[in-house]
Amino acid sequence: MVKANLTVLALIIGAFFIPLSLTGCTESEESAGETRVFEIDNTEEVFGRADEQEVTVKKHYMILNPPEDLVELKELVEKYGKNHRIEGEVQGTGTKSRVFYMYFYRESDDLPRDWQPDESYLNTDRLEHHKNDLIASITWSDADPEKKYHSYNKSKEGKILKRMYFIEDRLVQ
Repeated sequence: MVKANLTVLALIIGAFFIPLSLTGCTESEESAGETRVFEIDNTEEVFGRADEQEVTVKKHYMILNPPEDLVELKELVEKYGKNHRIEGEVQGTGTKSRVFYMYFYRESDDLPRDWQPDESYLNTDRLEHHKNDLIASITWSDADPEKKYHSYNKSKEGKILKRMYFIEDRLVQ
């Protein structure tokens, strides 16, 4: 009887632990290498004083598993920019023109996917402290609507190994 109870207990434990251990083996979207782009919360910047002629809009994004090929990276941010337009979010007032910047960062130990700016008294952590992880950008304005794309291949420490600069679809350098 005791042997039968131990066998049943072992089967019950096995029935619970085997599926649980196998769920850890399945790949998530991020670990499978799928590329994903999303806006980093609480990082949008809009500024321009009343006496200035421009309003500047800066938005910041994270790319999970970015492509290593710089042309593919440019195409990824270009497609993202077309699908997530920011021009309508800030209206020019009167004679003011608007300048737009979209910055794209890679995930790293210093800049995890759930990163948030920190303005606490003893600790300040802003996006400008993470330029090592900036891998692409788009710039344009109302006055010059041609979009300029920069894409970078950087070492883990942030040293630029290769860069490409495009104006629309023309490779400039």
